Amino acid sequence: MEKRKLVEYLEEHWTENKAKGIIAQLLFKREMKSRYSRYRRKFFDGCWVLAPREKDFFKFRFCFFVHSRVMKDAPGEDAEPEDIMKEAVEGFKFRRIASFLNRAGLEVIYAIPVGDSPLPPEDMRWFLYRYSSRREMLQQIDADAFFSQWEGKGKPGQGKTWNDRLIQDYLGLEEDELVSLVLNDAFYTSFLKGRLRKPVSDPSDVDGFLLSFSSGIVLPLEIKEKFPAGTGNNMFFGIDAGRVLMLLRLCLPNDTNALYIVREVEEAEREFRGWKFMPLSEIILTASWNLQRGGKGMGGQETQTIKLPYHKFKNLESSDLSDSSLEDIGNLPQEIRKLAEEFKRVLEGRFGWNG
Repeated sequence: MEKRKLVEYLEEHWTENKAKGIIAQLLFKREMKSRYSRYRRKFFDGCWVLAPREKDFFKFRFCFFVHSRVMKDAPGEDAEPEDIMKEAVEGFKFRRIASFLNRAGLEVIYAIPVGDSPLPPEDMRWFLYRYSSRREMLQQIDADAFFSQWEGKGKPGQGKTWNDRLIQDYLGLEEDELVSLVLNDAFYTSFLKGRLRKPVSDPSDVDGFLLSFSSGIVLPLEIKEKFPAGTGNNMFFGIDAGRVLMLLRLCLPNDTNALYIVREVEEAEREFRGWKFMPLSEIILTASWNLQRGGKGMGGQETQTIKLPYHKFKNLESSDLSDSSLEDIGNLPQEIRKLAEEFKRVLEGRFGWNG
């Protein structure tokens, strides 16, 4: 399929800010195959986190993973993750991640588009498979019956014209990368919001996951392209406060940490400077408590931004993705206690106190 048509679909539905964030995720995924190739199999694509619009929406959150290719036929009523993903290690990672999300009180559903082409999305049929933690299998559910329980009426959002530089960035992607992006959006925009006209409460997504094979630790990822604001000792990155709350919602029931990964660019020309990261544990202890106004969120509302000190972000080295490194920071409460104790020692030393 012509790449320009795929990019035109994305431009029709995404704002520039969203497009910049998504391309950072894609570029990080590429880096996992090149710069960090030793640990490339640790990465797994993210998911939508959606809930029906109702009073207790926070009790009914679903994680929707969208298959990255259009299939000619849907699997049967029961499906092994390995059979759908065509690789045993991918099925293994999915099971671990699905179990992680289940322990956080969220349901996991795998969405498969069936048809001849990703465009137009209206021609595709969608098959849904719920992950059964008891059987460790994907079990088909009736999509119409499931979404009939989501009350109300919704409508798809619209994007705005992108700048030429961003369009060229997307045209430079591989076709299979663009198809995956179109399908992921088509599930939400064309199918859920368009065809079914279903509203959602508090929509969000997880950008990806890292898995430690030796321990089974799962770390959710937030991946964004950013340039630092401020000057000198006051330089900072601004991050969406809602994203921090979302990560906490997933991690606290699992006692697990998360990683916020930044593709740092220069402000003017968006020239790449390097990959940086900060664990969720450090975000909690170093963030400014005075929020400031941010950009538009997924729901179209203004977001609130947390300021994080630029100098506390570390350069992301390959060794930071090793099993031992992930396990060292993997326990969120433990890491927060360690950091709190370190801050206390530094504070006492700064003022000449001893205990």
